Formats: sequence, structure tokens, C-alpha cells
Amino acid sequence: MGKGARIKRLRRKPKGGLKKTVSDRMTSNFQKELRNSELWDQMVAEFGEEKAEQILKECKAEVKPGD
Repeated sequence: MGKGARIKRLRRKPKGGLKKTVSDRMTSNFQKELRNSELWDQMVAEFGEEKAEQILKECKAEVKPGD
């Protein structure tokens, strides 16, 4: 792949794609850690497995630009 093709490929990437990727990674890591914690057992006991999964899917991490 030549330099010109590389530049064109880089230009096609949507802006803010890195932020979305970081947010997605943070969200999945947070959900995984929560599922392995004591809090998860409490959530399942209180709400049941299905409702706890639904609540977990609503937990999302957001990356906002710094000041």
C-alpha cells in the first residue's frame, strides 16, 4: 500500500471514532468488573437475573473532552 492510499484510508475514518472506541472499551470493562463483584450478587438477589442484566446493559461509560 502506497502513501497516497494510506492517506485516503485515514481520511475516510469518521471523526470521533477514537472516543467511541475508548467509551466502548471502558463500558465493557466496567460491566465485566461489575459482573465479577459482590454487588452483582446483591443485584441478582434483589432484582433477579434478567432485570440485573438489563440494568447492567444500561451502565455505560462516556468520554468527554477535557477543559
